[in-house]
Amino acid sequence: MPQEYQLPDRVYKYPFELIMLAYERRFPTCSMIPAFLGSETIHEYKSKDGAVHVIERRCKIDVEAPYLLKKVCGADHVFFIQKNSLNLRNRTLNIVATNETFSSRVKIKEECAYKPHPDNEEWTIFTQRATLNIISFFGIEAQVEKLGIKAYHKNIKKGKEIIIYYVNELESEGVVTAPRWSQPDNIDSDSDSDDSFASADDDTRMDDLTNDYKLDSDYITTHLGELNPMEECSIIQLAKRMKQTFDKIPDERVLLRFLRARNFDIEKTREMLIKSMAWRKQYNIDAHLDIWTPPPIIEKYLPGAWHRSDKDGRPVYILRLGHLDIKGMLRAVGEDALLRYALYICEQGIQKTNATAQISSWTLLIDLEGLNLRHLWAPARIAMRRFTEVMEQNYPETLGVVLIVQAPRLFPLAWTLVKSFINENTRRKCLVYGGNDYLEDDGIHSYIHREDIPDFLGGPSPCNIECNGLVPREDYTRSTEEVLAKEAGLQSLYKNCTIKKGEIHEVQVEADVDGVITWDFDCVLGELQFTVSQRIFAQPQCNSSLAGLVEMAGITYSTTPSPTDSYTDNIVEESTVCSYLEGDSVQGSFYVSKPGTYILSWGNVTPAASICSKSTFLYSIETIEPKDYAGSVSSLTSSFSNLSSAGSSWNTSSVASWNSMVSR
Repeated sequence: MPQEYQLPDRVYKYPFELIMLAYERRFPTCSMIPAFLGSETIHEYKSKDGAVHVIERRCKIDVEAPYLLKKVCGADHVFFIQKNSLNLRNRTLNIVATNETFSSRVKIKEECAYKPHPDNEEWTIFTQRATLNIISFFGIEAQVEKLGIKAYHKNIKKGKEIIIYYVNELESEGVVTAPRWSQPDNIDSDSDSDDSFASADDDTRMDDLTNDYKLDSDYITTHLGELNPMEECSIIQLAKRMKQTFDKIPDERVLLRFLRARNFDIEKTREMLIKSMAWRKQYNIDAHLDIWTPPPIIEKYLPGAWHRSDKDGRPVYILRLGHLDIKGMLRAVGEDALLRYALYICEQGIQKTNATAQISSWTLLIDLEGLNLRHLWAPARIAMRRFTEVMEQNYPETLGVVLIVQAPRLFPLAWTLVKSFINENTRRKCLVYGGNDYLEDDGIHSYIHREDIPDFLGGPSPCNIECNGLVPREDYTRSTEEVLAKEAGLQSLYKNCTIKKGEIHEVQVEADVDGVITWDFDCVLGELQFTVSQRIFAQPQCNSSLAGLVEMAGITYSTTPSPTDSYTDNIVEESTVCSYLEGDSVQGSFYVSKPGTYILSWGNVTPAASICSKSTFLYSIETIEPKDYAGSVSSLTSSFSNLSSAGSSWNTSSVASWNSMVSR
């Protein structure tokens, strides 16, 4: 399939005639292009009035390829035919170059044009595009294509430098201007040009080229930063493809972000961008900042705000995640409102970056002080997964760096539970600092000026982020059951259990050393006493022989515990008493230092004076295998780690079990 390349327009702030004098100095050889070994003129035509000069050259180019590839090809150099059509009357130079060597196997065509800048006739604009079509090449087509693209990009990068070099050389010789062509008095305007050589289609074809999608190289440098030729070409190709379908397309900053997210694959980027544009139209995202206002609950209890900029000029958003009551927030305003707020922040970020040249991303600083297992509530993880999917599909490459500070010992567990739905590009941008390591010389000062460090992290900069604690229960608009009912997967993950006075409900878990057992339950009715213990059997037992057991995925559920004379339960987690009157929600985890059978049990301890003697609760149990566990607690208390390389190591000497937490 032919590959097309179009480069951004180059602008020379010199008149066309002076640029032509500089251009001619490139021939017959050019020391600034080592691969250009020389050229010979094979055909030339000049009009009588001097307005038209057409010259055809045979150019010898060195093959920049490995020795073995040259041996396979049987050539150390190749020849190109370059046809230059200069029209001084119209002030245009059209250039067409095609390969002569291997022309039956490879088709290469380059078209370029010099002409006055449309906004300033004293400047010159240069446009360039090329096509490459490898039909067959000794079975090494892919290697040849890569080498061809690499060589092409290398040479075009020098193009502007070479012209400027010869302009400066002319100035050093005292040539700072060149007269425009004018009609000689004694010669009529030429009308008998050699049509067999100077094609009448040249101007038309080049007009099509110069009237194509425009992207100025100076604009790229100013607004997009330094890009290589392949990246510049990809932006133009994507824009042209999008304009075939849409009258209005996103600006180049957006195109570049989407291209980076898809590794500059034009077709994959186009597909992603079209879906995002449809999504923005469906939900009227372009007007989101104007038509949507965050609910008062979010404004009061979501501790986050924009705070100055980092050292690269990117705006910084701070989220004090450890102080966010995510469970209360979901029960008060729901997932949709939180997603709307996330979009609100993203749109603000785009607005801020658009106001600054060469800035297309922002920095996210996440403070994990206060992080606990309540933050790992399964519905919260489901919501975070959805938020992440929406952000990655519609706001790709908007995060420059993610600084995670004050990571507690719980963090490796939290990361294990959420990393699966965060893509590798985002994980590479995450830096984690445990304890006070963010204050070290290689801490967040590497990214944020010391005078801009927020005061709650020990810096001098006031940061007006209020941490107002848990969302009051009276602001809840939905029950835990209603939150779970929204997601079919959550309904299968959570179980509903009712036990009578004096009954005990047990969950039996077989766990390997270095694994982690996690639990989450809500007391819906009555009072419960929750205990975790390790069961030591007098002799080996077979699960299938125990009455009343139901086994699923290595976890056994029972409301009829086996006879106590066949085992001993050693309590490994202190008992927790919770009550529905207090709205108790319990999350906890246990690090397995000894393999074996562990029992999670709930007992009905509802007082006798209560109207209802039953206890009802919703619960979920998850186990994390050692191979799935990412990170090391000891590393978090000594240094920061890049999450893209977080391994499965676990330092058992630094680990203690995490206690259950009752949140009201």
